[in-house]
Amino acid sequence: MRLARALTAFLSVVGLSTAALGVAAVARDGVAAASYRELAREVAAVDDRAGPSRSADDRDPQAGVDWGALLAQNDEVCAWLRVDGTTVDVPVVAAEGDDPDAWLYTDLWGSPSETGVPYLDHRCDPEGRLMVVYGHRTAYESYLFHDVSPLYEQGSLDAVGDATWQTPVSGTLTLAPLCAASVAMDDGRWQRFTAADEKDLRAWLSWALEEADATRSDAAACAGSAERALVLVTCNGRAYHPETRTVAVFVAPGAGVDGDS
Repeated sequence: MRLARALTAFLSVVGLSTAALGVAAVARDGVAAASYRELAREVAAVDDRAGPSRSADDRDPQAGVDWGALLAQNDEVCAWLRVDGTTVDVPVVAAEGDDPDAWLYTDLWGSPSETGVPYLDHRCDPEGRLMVVYGHRTAYESYLFHDVSPLYEQGSLDAVGDATWQTPVSGTLTLAPLCAASVAMDDGRWQRFTAADEKDLRAWLSWALEEADATRSDAAACAGSAERALVLVTCNGRAYHPETRTVAVFVAPGAGVDGDS
């Protein structure tokens, strides 16, 4: 009987401690989410009144990012990323080769963070043919790449809108969702960071369509005319599969793209 009471007391303490940790994690997530939402209002002409999942109507399509204000907060920002129909509305920083994953657990303002800030792979150019961006799937608040996570499901991909990629050099590029997949985190076939030319890019996109779990209805035509591609990578939250990642591909035709070296 004493053992049973002791065990019950112990489990109660563990339960309370776990609950306290959970509450603290929720609070931290809330603070981080609020910081990025406030940043979007300040520098990226976002109207939050429509709710957390934004469409193209929630912002002024003619308004750009206030790069002066944004770069004053972090001069390593290389782009601003939005995905219509989601809460993705975030700065993207450029990773460095000597510490390529530093931003995974460092926020935009340089502080340690469980959710970090989305970052461009150090092997990519923000003006290049192929841009690969990593971001956390947040657990308690819908921000950063939370809404990218389910895009490997056909219904989620069908519902998502265009991505916009804004840089201080080239302005705004609009990219359409092409396909998405749930992949093993060490699957090297999905790890492409440059494309020598349009033919090389389109060949990889055609391969991606064959391997994808979800594709748009006119995916082959979109891939065949693509001149640039944006690849978003995050954890996909599949139960019992912590080693899997969501890879979502967006494409755009265009002219004057810089070739990758």
